Amino acid sequence: MKIKTITDLNHLGEGLENTPKLPSIDPKPPKPIDNTSHVKEWLKASKIDPKEKIKKPQVCLSIIDGVIEGIIGTLGNFSLIIGKAKTKKTFSLVLFLSALVANSTVARKFKGLLPDEKSKVVFFDSEQARFHVQMFYHRVCNILGIEDPVNLECYCLRQFTPSERLEIIEYYINTEPNLGFVAIDGVRDLVNSINDEEEATKIASCLLKWTEQKNIHIITVLHQNKRDENARGHLGTELVNKAETVLSVSLDPQNKKISVVEPEFCRDREPGIFAFTVNENGLPELVEGWEKVDTKSKKTLSPSEIEPEYHKAKLQEIFKDLGDEIKGGELVDGLKTIFEIGNTRAKEFRTYYLSRNWIKRNGKLRSPNQYYTLNQ
Repeated sequence: MKIKTITDLNHLGEGLENTPKLPSIDPKPPKPIDNTSHVKEWLKASKIDPKEKIKKPQVCLSIIDGVIEGIIGTLGNFSLIIGKAKTKKTFSLVLFLSALVANSTVARKFKGLLPDEKSKVVFFDSEQARFHVQMFYHRVCNILGIEDPVNLECYCLRQFTPSERLEIIEYYINTEPNLGFVAIDGVRDLVNSINDEEEATKIASCLLKWTEQKNIHIITVLHQNKRDENARGHLGTELVNKAETVLSVSLDPQNKKISVVEPEFCRDREPGIFAFTVNENGLPELVEGWEKVDTKSKKTLSPSEIEPEYHKAKLQEIFKDLGDEIKGGELVDGLKTIFEIGNTRAKEFRTYYLSRNWIKRNGKLRSPNQYYTLNQ
Protein backbone atom coordinates (compact mmCIF):
# COMPACT_ATOMS: atom_id res chain seq x y z
CA MET A 1 0.00 0.00 0.00
CA LYS A 2 1.48 3.35 -1.07
CA ILE A 3 1.23 6.17 1.47
CA LYS A 4 0.74 9.68 0.00
CA THR A 5 3.57 12.13 0.79
CA ILE A 6 3.08 15.48 2.38
CA THR A 7 3.76 17.09 -0.99
CA ASP A 8 0.93 15.15 -2.56
CA LEU A 9 -1.40 16.25 0.21
CA ASN A 10 -0.35 19.88 -0.28
CA HIS A 11 -1.18 19.68 -4.00
CA LEU A 12 -4.54 18.20 -3.08
CA GLY A 13 -5.28 21.06 -0.69
CA GLU A 14 -4.32 23.64 -3.33
CA GLY A 15 -6.67 21.97 -5.78
CA LEU A 16 -9.55 22.19 -3.37
CA GLU A 17 -8.87 25.84 -2.70
CA ASN A 18 -8.90 26.61 -6.40
CA THR A 19 -12.25 24.87 -6.95
CA PRO A 20 -14.84 27.50 -8.04
CA LYS A 21 -17.46 28.16 -5.37
CA LEU A 22 -21.16 27.95 -6.23
CA PRO A 23 -23.22 31.00 -5.38
CA SER A 24 -25.17 30.60 -2.11
CA ILE A 25 -28.94 30.32 -2.50
CA ASP A 26 -31.14 31.68 0.31
CA PRO A 27 -34.15 29.41 0.86
CA LYS A 28 -37.44 31.15 0.10
CA PRO A 29 -40.04 31.09 2.88
CA PRO A 30 -42.96 28.69 2.17
CA LYS A 31 -46.14 30.20 0.84
CA PRO A 32 -48.82 30.49 3.56
CA ILE A 33 -51.58 27.94 3.30
CA ASP A 34 -54.99 29.46 2.57
CA ASN A 35 -57.33 28.01 5.19
CA THR A 36 -60.17 30.40 4.39
CA SER A 37 -61.18 29.14 0.95
CA HIS A 38 -64.02 27.03 2.38
CA VAL A 39 -65.26 29.98 4.43
CA LYS A 40 -65.41 32.07 1.25
CA GLU A 41 -67.55 29.37 -0.35
CA TRP A 42 -69.84 29.31 2.67
CA LEU A 43 -70.29 33.07 2.50
CA LYS A 44 -70.97 32.91 -1.23
CA ALA A 45 -73.63 30.21 -0.73
CA SER A 46 -75.21 32.09 2.19
CA LYS A 47 -75.44 35.56 0.67
CA ILE A 48 -78.98 36.75 0.00
CA ASP A 49 -79.57 38.20 -3.45
CA PRO A 50 -82.38 40.78 -3.19
CA LYS A 51 -83.24 40.19 -6.86
CA GLU A 52 -83.49 36.41 -6.56
CA LYS A 53 -87.02 35.03 -6.66
CA ILE A 54 -87.11 32.74 -3.61
CA LYS A 55 -90.17 30.52 -3.40
CA LYS A 56 -92.20 30.47 -0.21
CA PRO A 57 -91.69 27.17 1.67
CA GLN A 58 -94.33 24.64 0.66
CA VAL A 59 -96.78 23.62 3.37
CA CYS A 60 -96.68 19.84 3.76
CA LEU A 61 -98.84 19.31 6.89
CA SER A 62 -101.69 21.42 8.19
CA ILE A 63 -104.79 21.25 10.38
CA ILE A 64 -108.15 22.34 9.04
CA ASP A 65 -110.33 24.17 11.55
CA GLY A 66 -113.48 25.31 9.75
CA VAL A 67 -112.36 27.71 7.05
CA ILE A 68 -108.97 28.25 8.70
CA GLU A 69 -105.97 26.10 7.79
CA GLY A 70 -103.30 26.18 10.47
CA ILE A 71 -99.76 25.20 9.52
CA ILE A 72 -97.84 22.48 11.35
CA GLY A 73 -94.92 22.12 8.97
CA THR A 74 -93.34 23.32 5.74
CA LEU A 75 -90.57 21.78 3.66
CA GLY A 76 -87.15 22.99 4.82
CA ASN A 77 -88.09 23.18 8.51
CA PHE A 78 -88.62 20.96 11.55
CA SER A 79 -91.30 20.83 14.23
CA LEU A 80 -91.54 19.44 17.76
CA ILE A 81 -94.16 17.55 19.78
CA ILE A 82 -93.79 17.72 23.57
CA GLY A 83 -95.80 16.15 26.39
CA LYS A 84 -95.69 14.23 29.63
CA ALA A 85 -95.23 10.46 29.62
CA LYS A 86 -98.25 8.39 28.53
CA THR A 87 -100.18 11.30 27.00
CA LYS A 88 -100.33 9.43 23.65
CA LYS A 89 -97.87 11.61 21.76
CA THR A 90 -97.10 8.74 19.37
CA PHE A 91 -100.81 8.35 18.55
CA SER A 92 -100.88 11.98 17.39
CA LEU A 93 -98.13 11.05 14.94
CA VAL A 94 -100.35 8.28 13.57
CA LEU A 95 -102.91 10.92 12.59
CA PHE A 96 -100.30 13.22 11.02
CA LEU A 97 -98.50 10.49 9.08
CA SER A 98 -101.78 9.06 7.81
CA ALA A 99 -102.51 12.37 6.09
CA LEU A 100 -98.98 12.55 4.68
CA VAL A 101 -98.96 8.98 3.36
CA ALA A 102 -102.35 9.50 1.72
CA ASN A 103 -101.25 12.99 0.60
CA SER A 104 -104.78 14.18 1.21
CA THR A 105 -107.12 15.21 4.03
CA VAL A 106 -107.80 12.60 6.72
CA ALA A 107 -110.72 12.75 9.18
CA ARG A 108 -111.65 16.11 7.61
CA LYS A 109 -108.95 17.58 9.83
CA PHE A 110 -105.37 16.67 8.87
CA LYS A 111 -104.09 17.67 5.44
CA GLY A 112 -100.93 16.22 3.89
CA LEU A 113 -99.48 17.86 0.81
CA LEU A 114 -96.13 16.48 -0.39
CA PRO A 115 -94.76 16.96 -3.93
CA ASP A 116 -94.80 13.86 -6.14
CA GLU A 117 -91.01 13.72 -6.13
CA LYS A 118 -90.98 13.88 -2.30
CA SER A 119 -93.73 11.41 -1.42
CA LYS A 120 -91.67 9.11 0.84
CA VAL A 121 -92.55 9.23 4.57
CA VAL A 122 -90.32 7.55 7.16
CA PHE A 123 -90.83 6.90 10.88
CA PHE A 124 -87.89 6.27 13.24
CA ASP A 125 -88.63 5.02 16.77
CA SER A 126 -85.84 4.89 19.35
CA GLU A 127 -87.51 3.39 22.41
CA GLN A 128 -90.33 1.01 21.48
CA ALA A 129 -89.83 -2.68 20.70
CA ARG A 130 -90.22 -3.98 17.14
CA PHE A 131 -93.75 -5.25 17.88
CA HIS A 132 -94.98 -1.79 18.88
CA VAL A 133 -93.23 -0.07 15.96
CA GLN A 134 -94.97 -2.52 13.63
CA MET A 135 -98.26 -1.67 15.38
CA PHE A 136 -97.64 1.99 14.52
CA TYR A 137 -97.28 0.99 10.86
CA HIS A 138 -100.49 -1.05 10.96
CA ARG A 139 -102.43 1.79 12.61
CA VAL A 140 -101.57 4.13 9.74
CA CYS A 141 -102.60 1.42 7.28
CA ASN A 142 -105.89 0.74 9.09
CA ILE A 143 -106.83 4.41 9.17
CA LEU A 144 -106.23 4.67 5.42
CA GLY A 145 -107.75 1.28 4.62
CA ILE A 146 -104.68 0.06 2.73
CA GLU A 147 -102.48 -2.94 3.50
CA ASP A 148 -98.99 -1.88 2.45
CA PRO A 149 -98.43 1.74 1.36
CA VAL A 150 -95.45 2.06 -0.97
CA ASN A 151 -94.37 5.43 0.43
CA LEU A 152 -94.19 4.58 4.16
CA GLU A 153 -91.28 2.96 5.98
CA CYS A 154 -90.82 2.39 9.72
CA TYR A 155 -87.59 1.60 11.59
CA CYS A 156 -86.95 0.38 15.13
CA LEU A 157 -83.66 1.85 16.42
CA ARG A 158 -83.96 0.64 20.01
CA GLN A 159 -80.94 -1.70 19.82
CA PHE A 160 -78.44 0.98 18.78
CA THR A 161 -76.38 3.55 20.69
CA PRO A 162 -77.20 7.27 20.40
CA SER A 163 -74.35 7.92 17.96
CA GLU A 164 -75.33 4.89 15.84
CA ARG A 165 -78.97 6.07 15.70
CA LEU A 166 -77.84 9.49 14.55
CA GLU A 167 -75.61 7.95 11.89
CA ILE A 168 -78.42 5.69 10.62
CA ILE A 169 -80.88 8.58 10.32
CA GLU A 170 -78.35 10.81 8.57
CA TYR A 171 -77.45 8.05 6.09
CA TYR A 172 -81.12 7.46 5.25
CA ILE A 173 -81.82 11.17 4.76
CA ASN A 174 -78.79 11.61 2.51
CA THR A 175 -79.45 8.53 0.36
CA GLU A 176 -83.25 8.42 -0.08
CA PRO A 177 -84.02 10.41 -3.25
CA ASN A 178 -87.82 10.67 -2.82
CA LEU A 179 -87.87 11.61 0.85
CA GLY A 180 -90.29 14.33 1.94
CA PHE A 181 -91.14 13.80 5.61
CA VAL A 182 -89.28 12.27 8.56
CA ALA A 183 -90.71 11.52 12.03
CA ILE A 184 -88.29 10.84 14.91
CA ASP A 185 -90.10 9.52 17.97
CA GLY A 186 -87.52 9.87 20.74
CA VAL A 187 -85.06 12.57 19.69
CA ARG A 188 -83.70 12.41 23.22
CA ASP A 189 -82.19 9.02 22.37
CA LEU A 190 -79.89 10.59 19.81
CA VAL A 191 -77.76 12.08 22.63
CA ASN A 192 -75.99 10.64 25.67
CA SER A 193 -77.11 13.43 28.00
CA ILE A 194 -80.18 15.59 27.55
CA ASN A 195 -78.42 18.39 29.46
CA ASP A 196 -75.20 18.39 27.45
CA GLU A 197 -75.12 21.77 25.70
CA GLU A 198 -72.70 20.62 23.00
CA GLU A 199 -74.80 17.56 22.11
CA ALA A 200 -78.01 19.64 22.15
CA THR A 201 -76.50 22.16 19.74
CA LYS A 202 -75.27 19.35 17.51
CA ILE A 203 -78.74 17.75 17.22
CA ALA A 204 -80.43 21.08 16.52
CA SER A 205 -77.77 21.84 13.89
CA CYS A 206 -78.30 18.43 12.25
CA LEU A 207 -82.06 19.00 12.00
CA LEU A 208 -81.53 22.45 10.50
CA LYS A 209 -78.92 21.16 8.03
CA TRP A 210 -80.90 18.09 6.92
CA THR A 211 -84.14 20.01 6.37
CA GLU A 212 -82.40 22.87 4.54
CA GLN A 213 -80.16 20.78 2.27
CA LYS A 214 -82.75 18.12 1.41
CA ASN A 215 -85.82 20.41 1.49
CA ILE A 216 -87.76 18.02 3.74
CA HIS A 217 -89.72 18.37 6.97
CA ILE A 218 -88.77 16.58 10.18
CA ILE A 219 -91.07 16.22 13.18
CA THR A 220 -89.56 15.13 16.50
CA VAL A 221 -91.00 14.01 19.85
CA LEU A 222 -89.63 14.92 23.28
CA HIS A 223 -90.89 14.58 26.86
CA GLN A 224 -91.73 17.55 29.06
CA ASN A 225 -90.15 18.05 32.49
CA LYS A 226 -91.85 16.23 35.34
CA ARG A 227 -92.34 19.42 37.36
CA ASP A 228 -93.33 21.89 34.65
CA GLU A 229 -94.52 22.13 31.06
CA ASN A 230 -91.12 22.86 29.48
CA ALA A 231 -89.39 20.49 27.06
CA ARG A 232 -86.72 18.45 28.85
CA GLY A 233 -83.14 19.62 29.28
CA HIS A 234 -80.83 21.75 27.16
CA LEU A 235 -81.94 19.65 24.19
CA GLY A 236 -85.55 20.74 24.72
CA THR A 237 -84.56 24.40 24.99
CA GLU A 238 -82.55 24.23 21.76
CA LEU A 239 -85.29 22.47 19.79
CA VAL A 240 -88.06 24.78 21.03
CA ASN A 241 -86.00 27.80 20.00
CA LYS A 242 -85.26 26.46 16.51
CA ALA A 243 -88.53 24.64 15.65
CA GLU A 244 -91.05 26.03 13.20
CA THR A 245 -93.95 24.73 15.30
CA VAL A 246 -94.14 23.31 18.82
CA LEU A 247 -97.22 21.26 19.74
CA SER A 248 -98.03 19.97 23.23
CA VAL A 249 -100.00 16.82 24.02
CA SER A 250 -101.72 16.56 27.41
CA LEU A 251 -104.55 14.64 29.02
CA ASP A 252 -107.90 16.36 29.43
CA PRO A 253 -108.23 17.03 33.19
CA GLN A 254 -111.95 16.29 32.91
CA ASN A 255 -111.43 12.97 31.10
CA LYS A 256 -108.06 11.21 31.22
CA LYS A 257 -108.99 9.06 28.21
CA ILE A 258 -108.88 12.14 25.99
CA SER A 259 -105.60 13.60 24.71
CA VAL A 260 -105.46 17.28 23.81
CA VAL A 261 -103.10 18.66 21.16
CA GLU A 262 -102.54 22.40 21.10
CA PRO A 263 -99.99 24.81 19.66
CA GLU A 264 -97.39 26.28 22.00
CA PHE A 265 -95.16 28.20 19.59
CA CYS A 266 -95.74 28.81 15.89
CA ARG A 267 -93.75 30.68 13.25
CA ASP A 268 -96.66 30.73 10.82
CA ARG A 269 -100.44 30.55 10.96
CA GLU A 270 -101.29 28.80 14.23
CA PRO A 271 -103.12 25.44 13.96
CA GLY A 272 -106.25 24.92 16.01
CA ILE A 273 -106.48 22.84 19.17
CA PHE A 274 -107.99 19.37 18.84
CA ALA A 275 -108.68 16.32 21.01
CA PHE A 276 -108.60 12.61 20.28
CA THR A 277 -109.10 9.31 22.01
CA VAL A 278 -108.07 5.75 21.22
CA ASN A 279 -110.99 3.52 20.20
CA GLU A 280 -111.57 -0.16 20.89
CA ASN A 281 -109.55 -1.05 17.77
CA GLY A 282 -106.49 0.80 19.07
CA LEU A 283 -106.83 3.63 16.56
CA PRO A 284 -106.79 7.35 17.37
CA GLU A 285 -109.99 9.16 16.49
CA LEU A 286 -111.14 12.73 16.94
CA VAL A 287 -113.50 13.65 19.75
CA GLU A 288 -116.29 15.48 17.93
CA GLY A 289 -117.69 18.55 19.64
CA TRP A 290 -114.88 18.68 22.20
CA GLU A 291 -114.18 22.14 23.62
CA LYS A 292 -111.54 23.27 26.03
CA VAL A 293 -113.12 24.02 29.40
CA ASP A 294 -112.36 27.59 30.39
CA THR A 295 -111.94 26.97 34.09
CA LYS A 296 -110.39 29.23 36.68
CA SER A 297 -106.62 28.90 36.57
CA LYS A 298 -105.03 26.96 39.42
CA LYS A 299 -102.59 29.87 39.70
CA THR A 300 -105.37 31.99 41.24
CA LEU A 301 -107.13 29.29 43.27
CA SER A 302 -106.60 28.86 46.98
CA PRO A 303 -105.36 25.39 48.03
CA SER A 304 -108.81 24.39 49.35
CA GLU A 305 -110.41 25.13 45.94
CA ILE A 306 -108.25 22.54 44.17
CA GLU A 307 -109.32 18.89 44.23
CA PRO A 308 -107.36 16.80 46.78
CA GLU A 309 -106.29 14.19 44.23
CA TYR A 310 -104.63 16.88 42.15
CA HIS A 311 -102.68 18.11 45.19
CA LYS A 312 -101.56 14.60 46.07
CA ALA A 313 -100.46 13.83 42.53
CA LYS A 314 -98.33 16.98 42.41
CA LEU A 315 -96.81 16.25 45.82
CA GLN A 316 -95.86 12.78 44.66
CA GLU A 317 -94.17 14.30 41.59
CA ILE A 318 -92.13 16.68 43.75
CA PHE A 319 -90.99 14.01 46.22
CA LYS A 320 -90.24 11.54 43.44
CA ASP A 321 -88.09 14.16 41.76
CA LEU A 322 -86.30 15.56 44.85
CA GLY A 323 -86.17 12.55 47.17
CA ASP A 324 -87.93 11.20 50.25
CA GLU A 325 -86.61 13.97 52.54
CA ILE A 326 -86.91 17.55 51.30
CA LYS A 327 -85.73 20.78 52.91
CA GLY A 328 -88.33 23.48 53.44
CA GLY A 329 -86.88 25.77 50.78
CA GLU A 330 -86.74 22.94 48.25
CA LEU A 331 -90.39 22.11 48.86
CA VAL A 332 -91.40 25.75 48.41
CA ASP A 333 -89.40 25.96 45.16
CA GLY A 334 -91.04 22.78 43.90
CA LEU A 335 -94.51 24.14 44.65
CA LYS A 336 -93.67 27.45 42.97
CA THR A 337 -92.60 25.64 39.81
CA ILE A 338 -95.39 23.10 39.59
CA PHE A 339 -98.23 25.55 40.35
CA GLU A 340 -96.56 28.61 38.76
CA ILE A 341 -97.11 30.68 41.91
CA GLY A 342 -95.04 33.03 44.04
CA ASN A 343 -93.13 32.41 47.26
CA THR A 344 -95.90 33.54 49.62
CA ARG A 345 -98.57 31.37 48.00
CA ALA A 346 -96.20 28.39 47.89
CA LYS A 347 -95.76 28.67 51.67
CA GLU A 348 -99.56 28.87 51.99
CA PHE A 349 -99.82 25.58 50.07
CA ARG A 350 -97.18 24.00 52.32
CA THR A 351 -99.12 25.04 55.45
CA TYR A 352 -102.30 23.64 53.93
CA TYR A 353 -100.63 20.28 53.28
CA LEU A 354 -99.40 20.15 56.87
CA SER A 355 -102.93 20.83 58.14
CA ARG A 356 -104.30 18.02 55.96
CA ASN A 357 -101.55 15.70 57.20
CA TRP A 358 -100.38 15.03 53.63
CA ILE A 359 -96.82 15.95 54.56
CA LYS A 360 -94.88 15.79 57.83
CA ARG A 361 -92.37 18.28 59.23
CA ASN A 362 -89.38 16.60 60.87
CA GLY A 363 -86.87 18.22 63.25
CA LYS A 364 -86.99 21.33 65.39
CA LEU A 365 -88.87 24.38 64.15
CA ARG A 366 -86.60 26.82 62.23
CA SER A 367 -83.70 24.39 62.50
CA PRO A 368 -81.46 24.26 59.39
CA ASN A 369 -81.73 20.48 59.62
CA GLN A 370 -85.52 20.49 59.40
CA TYR A 371 -87.00 18.52 56.50
CA TYR A 372 -90.34 17.32 55.13
CA THR A 373 -91.55 13.84 54.23
CA LEU A 374 -94.61 12.64 52.36
CA ASN A 375 -97.29 10.83 54.36
CA GLN A 376 -98.54 7.81 52.47
